[in-house]
Amino acid sequence: MKILFLTISYWPSQDGVSQVMQYLAEGLAKKHEVRVVAGLSTFSRREEHNHVRIDRIKAARNRYFCYFQGEKALVKNYIMEYQPDILAVVCVQSWGYDWFKRQLNSLPGKKVLLTHGASCLKEYNVWEQVKKIRPRRQIIADLVRVGNERYWKRYQKTLPADIARFDLAAYLFENDILYQYMCKSGLKNGMILENAVEDSFFERKAYLIDSTKELVFINVSNYEKRKDQAKILSAYAAANLQGTGLVLIGSKENEYYRELVEKKQEIEKKTDFRGKIEILAGISRNEVRERYREADVYVSASSWEAMSISICEAAAAGLLILSTDTGHVSQIPGAQLFETQEELTQLMKRAYEEPDLRRENGMLANAYAEEKYRTQKKVDLLEQKMLELTITKDKRDIV
Repeated sequence: MKILFLTISYWPSQDGVSQVMQYLAEGLAKKHEVRVVAGLSTFSRREEHNHVRIDRIKAARNRYFCYFQGEKALVKNYIMEYQPDILAVVCVQSWGYDWFKRQLNSLPGKKVLLTHGASCLKEYNVWEQVKKIRPRRQIIADLVRVGNERYWKRYQKTLPADIARFDLAAYLFENDILYQYMCKSGLKNGMILENAVEDSFFERKAYLIDSTKELVFINVSNYEKRKDQAKILSAYAAANLQGTGLVLIGSKENEYYRELVEKKQEIEKKTDFRGKIEILAGISRNEVRERYREADVYVSASSWEAMSISICEAAAAGLLILSTDTGHVSQIPGAQLFETQEELTQLMKRAYEEPDLRRENGMLANAYAEEKYRTQKKVDLLEQKMLELTITKDKRDIV
């Protein structure tokens, strides 16, 4: 098959979507011809990596009117010149989806949508935003907010009709709110394709407790308010556990990163603080793997997640998982859920005091990951579904 992916990000980016797309594209490239069109970011326009050709384009969502602007015509040229058997769009609310969701019938190949959740499924109330408008200097900001509310409300309403145009739509897990929404809307083109993690993470086996090393809590996620690393810092400071460490890892430094560093410095000024905190940004993927090999407990305080790759990695590594009830985490056996900072502090203390708890729950998470999160299983499943689509097409062509 000739397969073309349109994705918001790709290698060498290290976000969750990039990691998933890399193992899928490179896995399929062992047997098929695979190309990727991704967002430009700071990388080169064109290169090849592990037998996958990568083209990068400019695309950005207009902050005032919400729609994407960029090199749409260039992307369409890539599609028409390549004539793929499978045209795979990655993520709703992406430039690939927004630009071509109404033009799929005019493009070559079978159409596949790989979703990674959706943040546009909340309640929208345009009238409430209109009532907040006041004749003042910030009236432009008020009008933009009303326009955004209207845009996303309409976007949400048209999701079922737009996704129905795809021959196949893959969702992260059965309780994914996007999947549930499409099922209630009567769509029959869906399948479940969970995220997976690199085989190296399964080597950690953190449930084999080493009592001679310090206990390490870890969080790996972008530095942003939604991830709420500040809550993790506060909870760890309140737990004040001697002989332990907390490691936060993000892709790059930004304003929120600097806020966290300031908070870390304030915590460390306290004379009775007995822990150790590291806040890292922009480290290599190999360094991230090394940090997982030293970690014992994964902590997530996110207010929203689709299916966190980092939590999947933690499960594969056999770490005890402490998390808010977001995304798929409640499905992982042994994961400990919390709502408040105080509850997280208590869970951290318990993890410190009860190694048997870490051992038992880490083993449960690891066993679940062995069944669910192996990359080759995901590549094989997606390949099978794609082949079925192209075989169906070929049979129609013969008739």
